[in-house]
Amino acid sequence: MRVIFDTDMGDDIDDAYALSLLLSSPEVQLEGVCTVHGPVERRARIARKLLAAAGREDVPVIVGLAGRGDTNAVPNQAAWAGEVDVTMCARDPVKFVAERVAAAPGKIHLLAVGAQTNVGTLFRTHPQVARQLASVVVMGGSVYRGYSRADAPQAEYNIRCDPQAARAVVQAGANLTLVPLDATMATRLSDEQLKRIADSTAALAKAMTELLPFWRGGSTNNPVLHDPLAAALLIKPDLGHMRQMRIEVTDEGMTEPVERGTPNAKVCLDVDAGRFFDFFLSRLTEGRTPGG
Repeated sequence: MRVIFDTDMGDDIDDAYALSLLLSSPEVQLEGVCTVHGPVERRARIARKLLAAAGREDVPVIVGLAGRGDTNAVPNQAAWAGEVDVTMCARDPVKFVAERVAAAPGKIHLLAVGAQTNVGTLFRTHPQVARQLASVVVMGGSVYRGYSRADAPQAEYNIRCDPQAARAVVQAGANLTLVPLDATMATRLSDEQLKRIADSTAALAKAMTELLPFWRGGSTNNPVLHDPLAAALLIKPDLGHMRQMRIEVTDEGMTEPVERGTPNAKVCLDVDAGRFFDFFLSRLTEGRTPGG
């Protein structure tokens, strides 16, 4: 399975867990990592350091589009990466993805777990790419439930960062899977699960344990695995409960289900959390051979 990973890594820690899951999965051939939203170079440094921890410096990192984000912002995990060199990174995610997909139509999957600026721009400027991708999996949205599973739908962060781009993605005609808060809010790591990661000798488990204090910043919060769930569903779709739906994106960043029109996405509305955690933790803590 050939995968391009599009990420706003560095703010929430779940992007790094998702990349670690991809790198720990033998089914995945990682084609590249594209950063998006605001301080994209700082995000690229974090991605490059995590790839180095996995022995995968061969994976290209592409500095993506800042969009509406603050380019001067400092992601909380930036200090972990330090001044990793990104001067040789490519700077055009649209060209990178379009060329990869054109060379292998129907073979490449796109996993997008941040603002949809890169992907929406790609689909607006190269509309054929949406249908040439094997699939597009997006972590984003809130259909029936919000940040608390008791809450009504809310404007979820990734969609709210660039609603127009997100609208272009859902309207593009891609083989789209949407993984919203409805499912992801069931995936908060427990103290016991974090200890299992901390006790592992796998390189990426060690890296994630190092990253955790940078993200926590003195708090005792435990991560919610929004983005790793999207990555897991790309690899193993039966971990989630899907429904074919038509989703429309409002200017405020809401992802609203509508009755009219044909479905434009498979939407994961719930997850088998126990099976997901087993899958995620076994992959991360057991590791894999670099380059595999």
